[in-house]
Amino acid sequence: MQRFVLAAAVAALFVHAVPASAHPVPFSYLDLHLQPGSVDLSIVVHMFDVGHDLQVDPAERLLDGAFLATKQDALVALLAPRIHLTADGTALAPASWSAAEPLPERQSMRIRVRYDVAGAPGTYSLDTRMFPYDTAHQTFVNVYEGDLLTLQQFWMWRRRGSITTRVPAKG
Repeated sequence: MQRFVLAAAVAALFVHAVPASAHPVPFSYLDLHLQPGSVDLSIVVHMFDVGHDLQVDPAERLLDGAFLATKQDALVALLAPRIHLTADGTALAPASWSAAEPLPERQSMRIRVRYDVAGAPGTYSLDTRMFPYDTAHQTFVNVYEGDLLTLQQFWMWRRRGSITTRVPAKG
């Protein structure tokens, strides 16, 4: 009798099992390009994360350029408050955002933001937590001075990512 009860319990678990919905690629990529007079930031985010936060179901719809264009304002509103960039301790405000572009081969989308910078700051700081809902999420950050890659980091979900880079004086 005990075997029958155990078998019935195990069978009930399989009948009511819910398929796992693991996030296939829990990554974001931030490429920070420090240029004279500006900072250009390229942001690549996975469709699953954006779909979750913007409540787009199925998230694959975000890979259609026409549909993604209808979500441009929502995407900027989602990302803008999650990215904090300063130059010499002064907060920088985005000067412009590009149109989001689908990257179907990566199941992602890219959007670029430009910040205008006065003078020649000696220190830049970037602080972000891209997708707080996802405990497996990682953010990869590359910092370029001109075309030279000067810093790489990755941040886990558990902590807010923050970097500070000092730009050597030219001369």
